[in-house]
Amino acid sequence: MTFVNLQINTDDLPQVVDLEMQPMSPAYIREVLTQQLIISAIVFAASFVPYAFGLGPSAVQSKLLLLPVITLLVLLLLIPLRLKQVRAKTFAIREHDIAYCSGLIFRKTVLLAFNRVQHIEVTIGPLQKKFGLASLKFFTAGGASVDLEIDGLKRERAEQLREFILARSGNRAEI
Repeated sequence: MTFVNLQINTDDLPQVVDLEMQPMSPAYIREVLTQQLIISAIVFAASFVPYAFGLGPSAVQSKLLLLPVITLLVLLLLIPLRLKQVRAKTFAIREHDIAYCSGLIFRKTVLLAFNRVQHIEVTIGPLQKKFGLASLKFFTAGGASVDLEIDGLKRERAEQLREFILARSGNRAEI
């Protein structure tokens, strides 16, 4: 028996850009905005701590007031950037795999074959629960950590995708 390893023409391979990518749920933008506002409020309040303790003479105290102003400006710039990052997340389901794209500056595309999936978790955090959302966490063979996590899915859609992918992977538990 002889070993054969023929070259494949890369022009004939399926293109990821040809996929019809689906955005995350619109409620995901509201969830992320709520997260950012909560974090921003905490960071902004913390920026007053040095002033509250009256560190140093009054000239230093007046300069310390710049800290909350600078903090507020940075936080206000980060919120639109975070929202653009959320809008950049998309996914597509194909017959044998799932594609997930994310990132603004550094674009990342992950393709996960269904036959590699060991199990999938649907997780719902407190804010996700409020907005009717869930996350899908994919685990593959040989890994103890999450190999792919897709946030911002409607709860029903996450469960539907979980069942579909587990059926395709052959790892669906029979009840």
